[in-house]
Amino acid sequence: MKVLLMFRRNTAVSAVIIISFLLITDFPEQGIGSVDSEAKKRHFTFSYELSISDIPREANDLKIWIPFPLTDRDQNIENYRISSQLPYYTYIDPEYGNNILGVKSTGKIPEEVKIKLDFEVTRREAGPLTEERTDNHGADLRELGRFLAADRLVPIDGKIAEEAKQVISDDMSGIEKAQAVYNHLTQVMRYDKSGTEWGHGDALYACDTRKGNCTDIHSLFIGMMRACGIPARFVIGFPVPEERTAGEIPGYHCWAEFHLEDKGWIPVDISEAIKHPEKKEYYFGRLDPNRISFTVGRDIPLEADAQYGRLNFFIYPYILINGRPFDNAEYSFSFAQK
Repeated sequence: MKVLLMFRRNTAVSAVIIISFLLITDFPEQGIGSVDSEAKKRHFTFSYELSISDIPREANDLKIWIPFPLTDRDQNIENYRISSQLPYYTYIDPEYGNNILGVKSTGKIPEEVKIKLDFEVTRREAGPLTEERTDNHGADLRELGRFLAADRLVPIDGKIAEEAKQVISDDMSGIEKAQAVYNHLTQVMRYDKSGTEWGHGDALYACDTRKGNCTDIHSLFIGMMRACGIPARFVIGFPVPEERTAGEIPGYHCWAEFHLEDKGWIPVDISEAIKHPEKKEYYFGRLDPNRISFTVGRDIPLEADAQYGRLNFFIYPYILINGRPFDNAEYSFSFAQK
């Protein structure tokens, strides 16, 4: 996929802008892989709000980064509306192809800053496994090496490699290896957010404790897949409650994808399969439409040269004031069915 998104800066002090994205693709509008026209869909508006308060009076350098989603094979994003009292710009991160909104302000900084993103989403059910799902988010399929390499919290050697060897064999096909790892993790892992170490996407923590949330469980899956030579990647966004038509969304949800040459990227949602054992078969190669994806990858660079560091994963706003992380911010997420 080619994405034509020009670097753009809003120079107004206060503005509300409609942003349009031109996506040049080789697939029909409803997504790659000839997605079944009978597939389940959801159409809703989504709001992402950030409020930063009690900014120190001596503050003279403010930087903010916020992720926001792109249209891809499983979702259409349109009618962006960005409200910000400060100038902003948008760019595509060169490593993963994520869409990022940035704010850089120097001099006199307001004591309170508010930013709001609104947009419309059409999300489709992903799958089934029999469909070809070529990539259309960021990474060139000729450059899959990034998704075979280790991340800071996702090693591919040591315990992770040993865990993979216990459940796969050399004579298995790629899909058989993925199925074996998936089945293994749905059996041995617990979705458990007790304690304080969960939620960092730490594959070793998940391997050692046999528990964690969606970030930890899928990090272990990704590490094991990469250890046996299959590209795999981390995808994060938000759940959209199936039983509701509007309301607040309390937090993120993530899943994983692995790549096979003859199939493209294939999704798995192991944490949902653990919570809903009756859907174990479904979540290998399928995803329900009750979600929205925002970003792909781990150790995500802030700006093209990563001069401001890398984020473990990117779903919530990241704020620097006078060069230091600033946490006195509130953010909220909501949706309304169309």
